[in-house]
Amino acid sequence: MVRMSLHEELETVETSLLVEGALVRRQLEDVLEALQARDAAMADAVMKEDDLVDETYLEIESRILTLLALQAPVAADLRLASAIMHSNLHIERMGDLCVNIAKFVMSRQPYPPDSPMVTRLNEMGGRAAEMLDTALSAFTQRSITLAELLPVKDNVLDRLNRGMLGDLQQYAGDSRSFEWAINLVLVARYLERIGDHAVDIGEQISFLVTGVFKEFTDASRPD
Repeated sequence: MVRMSLHEELETVETSLLVEGALVRRQLEDVLEALQARDAAMADAVMKEDDLVDETYLEIESRILTLLALQAPVAADLRLASAIMHSNLHIERMGDLCVNIAKFVMSRQPYPPDSPMVTRLNEMGGRAAEMLDTALSAFTQRSITLAELLPVKDNVLDRLNRGMLGDLQQYAGDSRSFEWAINLVLVARYLERIGDHAVDIGEQISFLVTGVFKEFTDASRPD
């Protein structure tokens, strides 16, 4: 058996990371459709899809740890291994957040699909998906320019998330509606967290390219 070179191994693992990202991107798209349609079967499929995400996550983690132990990368190769390892965790957690949304859909709470809260969630989901796309493209292209767009996009997602509390007020006088409305606020929080993970991946890309780690603090600044 021919042993792969360090660069070949890193390229293979990076490809797996991008595949994992594409899997989570599909999870997010599917769970948003399930949320809009109140489709419990589709939500269940999203949960099953997460098994493949978890398998890919564990494979990447194992290969990176083996690479670090046996090939002792330095300089740019070590930064790439580190960026893959950290981004792998963020992508896997995005998948977990999709599962949390799927569980809500499967609870069959009687929320109306035409509620302004669901409309806002659809916009948030689209924004979160766009951020994931940007993060994956930035990784592929080693683009700091794309990476630095992520906190800007995240500010928009944060504002939409805060708007959910205003939407919630219209249901405050109805105890039955208030229960599912509160849960929709939690769904919004899950989508907001997906955006946060995308920003974290952007930070890893910046570190990979420059060799200096810096937090994208714009993501947490007030408007």
